[in-house]
Formats: sequence, structure tokens, C-alpha cells
Amino acid sequence: MPVVAALPSEPRFRDHVQRICSAAEEALRISRECGRPFDGIVLHSGSASTYHAQDREIDFRPVPHFMRFAPLTAPDTFIAYTPGRIPKLVRTVVEDFWYEPPTGTGGEVLDALEVVTVSSLRQAHVELGTVRGYAYIGNNAELAESFGIDAAAIEPTPLLHALDWARAEKTPYEVECIRAAAQRAGVGHAAARQLVEQGASERAIHRAYLEAADVLETELPYTNITAWDDHAAILHYQTKRGERPGPAHVFLIDAGATAWGYASDITRTYARAGAHPLFAELLRRMGELQRQLVDRVRPQVSFVALHEAAALGICAALRDLGVLRISAEDALERRVSHTFFPHGLGHQLGLQVHDVGGNLRGPRGPRQDPPSAYPHLRNLRELSAGQVVTIEPGVYFIPMLLRALRASPHAEVVDWDVVDVLIPCGGIRIEDDVHVTGDGPEDLSRPFVPGSL
Repeated sequence: MPVVAALPSEPRFRDHVQRICSAAEEALRISRECGRPFDGIVLHSGSASTYHAQDREIDFRPVPHFMRFAPLTAPDTFIAYTPGRIPKLVRTVVEDFWYEPPTGTGGEVLDALEVVTVSSLRQAHVELGTVRGYAYIGNNAELAESFGIDAAAIEPTPLLHALDWARAEKTPYEVECIRAAAQRAGVGHAAARQLVEQGASERAIHRAYLEAADVLETELPYTNITAWDDHAAILHYQTKRGERPGPAHVFLIDAGATAWGYASDITRTYARAGAHPLFAELLRRMGELQRQLVDRVRPQVSFVALHEAAALGICAALRDLGVLRISAEDALERRVSHTFFPHGLGHQLGLQVHDVGGNLRGPRGPRQDPPSAYPHLRNLRELSAGQVVTIEPGVYFIPMLLRALRASPHAEVVDWDVVDVLIPCGGIRIEDDVHVTGDGPEDLSRPFVPGSL
């Protein structure tokens, strides 16, 4: 039985293409009003490249704006978008005995596009036609200029801002892709959870995830985190030790998958028998807080305000459990919360794990910096129907940050004896992928991934 269902239907993909064509036309209009007029857009899947001073190729990842038009992962594939015309897809399939040629074009789904296959970049240029006056989005500026595209038309800022802004609101096709990616990840999480109960090594749990989800390491949307105990306090922990863990009381897994280019991003934390009762209670409280935050995901809700509610809830739990000696409000005011919750509540999710558009003020930009109180918050937008965001509150006992707080004027607000007990437990993060709808939140990942042990 396949891990993921079939690609969403042709009619749904046709509707998707119509919507993104409208978004592209609107982006061209905005760019024109900003003094950067273009006749259309050439979207390039990207060119393959090698590591510096080596002949080993870097694992190819298509340019996301290209992937929004076509779920293809081959290099040197192009889409020419001209307002009022069906987008033209030009696939470059070079006959080569070193590498397997790219398979298929996505079946019936790509019937929504005009598809042409060529055997060289020269022929691709011929099929694209005259693209002088077009904008180019891709990773090969030299190739774009060889096609007659002006250097100033290579990823122009006004056009990119408008396209990035539009990508935040997902079409029904895109939501189905993210749901399928969550389904695939859920199979991996279930297998990982079984090995967590057995106290297996970080590396063994990671391998079990890959096997169950039926994915290669290179197909993951990001590098999985499988962390026992204090390793969970390293936010992007990557080592994956092969020895059996000790004491193996707490395990954090942050692992996703992809479906037709779209990502899922899911985290669970498990406390096994033997975990300190205080930490187990903190995990329970964090689970409740995460569900409360998911329930608040609705159109016109400020994500910054949602992050602040998460920080307040975390401080309240720490106050109730004796870590903090001051109120949650006071801890937030003094920025003590940042020591225990140093990252943002979540981010936009889609073709990229940290999807674009979350830091834009509007379709014309500009990009904005996060509030100084929350410097690592990635999503600053008001929520709107169609967005898919992660909700991932976390609480950690990170020695580096704790040392800084202990040396600060606010040291007296913390019961350090309690903190010292919790440091070996590492931390907690619980993350789900949530679709914003007019009727409230739709959790795309929770149906496939259970909660805590």
C-alpha cells in the first residue's frame, strides 16, 4: 500500500494553475507600477552544480517559484509565462549514459500546461522563443543573459516581493500536497516512536524513520533532528549518535517529508518512564498550550500576538512549576522568556520549510525585521485564509542561555536548583502544520502523528 495517495486530480491542478497565473499577472502589474515593466516571466527549475573544487554534484533542489507551476525536479526545465497564454513548459532531456534521464512529466496533471521536450539548452532557447523583455527567476544569471534577458531583469525585487507575498495563500491543490507530506511523515514518526520506547540510538531511530516513510535522506525537506535528553537543547542538533543513549529519559524528533515538492514539518517530544516528574508535567502543560494556540489560528489573527501568547503561556507553566519566581507577565516584560523560548512560534510552510512571504509588509514589500523582543520570529504577517503555518512552542534548558541569565540582573527571578534538575532533560518542542480557513484551523499533521507518550 503506498505511503502517500495519488497526485491531486487534474481539475484541481488546473484550478491551481489558473490561480497562480492570476498571481503572476498581478505581480507583473505591481512590478510595472514600480517602474519595472516586463512582458512575462521565465521560471527556471535551476541548473545543477558541483561542490567547490570537486566534480561531485550537489543534490538538486528546484527553484520553488518554478515548482509552484510544475511538480518536476529535473534541472534546466523552463516555464515561460506570458499574460493571457497557457504557460509553456520546456523540458531539457539530454541523452547521457552517465545519468538516468528524468522520468515522466507529472502525468495528466501537466496537461494544464503546454509541454515541449528538447535535447539541449540551445533547443530550449528556441522553444522558449523571444524572451527579451521578460523577467527571469532562477539560479543561473549567465544562462538567462545568454537567452537575451537583461541583467536587470534577473530576479527583480518588486516582482519577487509580489510573488513571495502571493505564495503564502495556498490553493486547494497545495493544501492537499502538504497534507500528503504530513501523511508520509506520520508513517515515519510512528516507526520512530516504537524505537523511542525501546531506547534505541538516535541514528537507529533516524534510519527507521526513513525506511518507514520510504524516503531517501536527499528527499527530506530538511535534515531530521533525533535527539535524546540534553541534545534536545541544541535547536538544530544534527549529530545522530550511534551508541545507545543514557539515561534515555527524553526524546525529541523534528522530522518532515515532501509530496510533489511541498513540505511537512512536524516535531514531537516524548518523556519515558524515569523522566523527572517535573519535566513530565511541563511536557503535559506544553501539549495543552500547543493545542490552545492551534485553536486560535484564524483569519485576521496577528502571528506576532500569537507568538506573544505562546511566550506568556510558557512563562506561566514555568512559574507554576517553580522554575520562575515571578509572574508570567513580569517574565515577559523582563525578557526572561527568551532564555527558555528563544525561537519563534512558527513560520509559513509550503514549497519551502521556511516558506517565503512571512516577513513582507505587503505585496510591494518591503521586508521587515522582527520585533526586538522576538528576534527569531520568522512570520510577521496577519493570518489569512489559505495560509499554512507551523505552530511550534518550545521550552528548553540551554546551558549557554542559562549562564547569561544567571549572570544578569534578573538572576534572582529563577530557582536555579530546579533548573539544574531540568537541564539534563534538554527541552520540549511540539509542532504541527495548520491550515488557516474561514471556519478556523485545520490541523494537517495531527491526524497522522499522535501526541506524547
